[in-house]
Amino acid sequence: MINFKNESMLDLEINKYKKITTITSIIRIIFALSLVVFLIMLFSLKDYLLYGIMSGINFILFVFIMLYTNKYYYHLEHLKIKKEVYLKHYKRRKHDLNTFFDSGNDFLESNDYKESDLDLFGNNSLFQYLNVCKTKRGRIKLSKLLKNGKEYDIEYTKSILELSENEDSLNIEASINQISNHASKLDYEEILSILSNKIKYNFFSFLPLLSFIGLIAYFILIFTIGLNPLGLIGFILSNFILSRFCLSNNVFNIKASAYLNLIDSYINISNSFINNNYETKLLNEYKDDIRKLLPKLKSIKNTIELLSIRSNIIFYILGNSIFISDFFMGLIYNKKTTKINLINDLFDIISNVEAMLSLAIIGMDNEIYCIPTISNEIKFIDIYHPLVNNCVPNSLTINEGIILTGSNMSGKTTFLRTIGISSILFKAGGIVPAKEFSSPILDINTSLRANDMLKEGVSTFYAEILRMKKINDSIKKGPSLVLIDEIFKGTNLNERLEASFKIIEKLNDYKAFFIISTHDFEITEAKNIINYHFNEYYENDKIYFDYKIKHGKSETKNAIYLLKMADII
Repeated sequence: MINFKNESMLDLEINKYKKITTITSIIRIIFALSLVVFLIMLFSLKDYLLYGIMSGINFILFVFIMLYTNKYYYHLEHLKIKKEVYLKHYKRRKHDLNTFFDSGNDFLESNDYKESDLDLFGNNSLFQYLNVCKTKRGRIKLSKLLKNGKEYDIEYTKSILELSENEDSLNIEASINQISNHASKLDYEEILSILSNKIKYNFFSFLPLLSFIGLIAYFILIFTIGLNPLGLIGFILSNFILSRFCLSNNVFNIKASAYLNLIDSYINISNSFINNNYETKLLNEYKDDIRKLLPKLKSIKNTIELLSIRSNIIFYILGNSIFISDFFMGLIYNKKTTKINLINDLFDIISNVEAMLSLAIIGMDNEIYCIPTISNEIKFIDIYHPLVNNCVPNSLTINEGIILTGSNMSGKTTFLRTIGISSILFKAGGIVPAKEFSSPILDINTSLRANDMLKEGVSTFYAEILRMKKINDSIKKGPSLVLIDEIFKGTNLNERLEASFKIIEKLNDYKAFFIISTHDFEITEAKNIINYHFNEYYENDKIYFDYKIKHGKSETKNAIYLLKMADII
């Protein structure tokens, strides 16, 4: 767990940049008002040269100040969001996910039973707990890791561990969180596609330039041969109309402010990442690649920033009326967006960083975690469920099938989910919530919530059959981990026992790793299994649970006692 040492300095920095942005805002307003005053004086007084030059200089300074001072506002926003990032980590540590709105519910597939059984997606899910991704590509990458895992790569996991133990990782997370909700929904492929389009220039495209040259020439003639200054109005109107209709292009209609926010956030994420020092090879490779690609993205950002400023109605009208800004902006755009596809590699690296930071949450906000290793058996020490408050850790070695018994509420189902979640994180390349964890690479199959399919018009027993079929197909293909809670609870005792013995026999035939929980003590007599149990104890007519797994089968039951406690019987 990261010990937050730098948080105390945040408030001082926030106050500092609040003062800077307040002064900057006042300066911006002064230049905007002075521009309006100079333009009024330009057309109301006879000193056209003086006020024409003053208007031009004021306009250029206004644009320059807007561009130059934007960084102060972005930095203030970054500091505020970093403060929110610290708050989110405190909430994770208290298991308070109420304000974590991205549950990943859009990734939930009903035919992949482990996703609902293990709460991988949806409210109070693993995705909701881990996710720090804001880009569309990052969210997809994290979801695929949780669904399908990745090829075992110890360097990848070591990199996640390093991120989880470095408080500077929160700078990266804050930069990710600067992506607006609107911008986060933008498709990166759409951005690349739009930015790949060039603004086409033909004969009509140069008409604004001719009008602009005419305006300059007329302006000079006012002072050389005394032409009527009102003639300038005709050229100004001509500039605006020709710019409006002869340079019409889809590029000018893009949601520049949203794209600017996204690209600027990519730059901030990149800068936050490369400003950190790393030990692992993979993170340093990412750092080198980002350094090479970042100048290209900054160049594109400057162009998008111009398009964003263009959306300002004052800039748009004045810029095209006097300086045909769209014409020159188009030339700059075409030059700076060459080889746009190069930044696709940068987008991909950032999505990897987002996914890795998400997996690093296990180490950031928990005291106990480890790098998992590959072995021939499943073995863990002090494993716990990261989403369960004050979860009691357990240790076990699994090299044969296990039948798990125990009274109601003793911890059987939570234990099954704990093993499933840790196995998911192991396959995803992440660190695991345990002191030690080792396992083969296994396909994970579960039957923990078969009764959830009742809303689909499927009986509990048939829902179990569907899951057993999926388990059957999986164990035939390769090594599998099978987790079953209250096996065949949807049918009568005699058939439940017979079916359970056959399933256990088949799981053993294919050498699957499996844990089956049951209330039927008869199943503990199955061949080639080992028995474990959870139990309760009583003090002063009250029931207590220690939630610790123990060798052997359960010797206690508590259903009648619980009914008495509830005053039902």
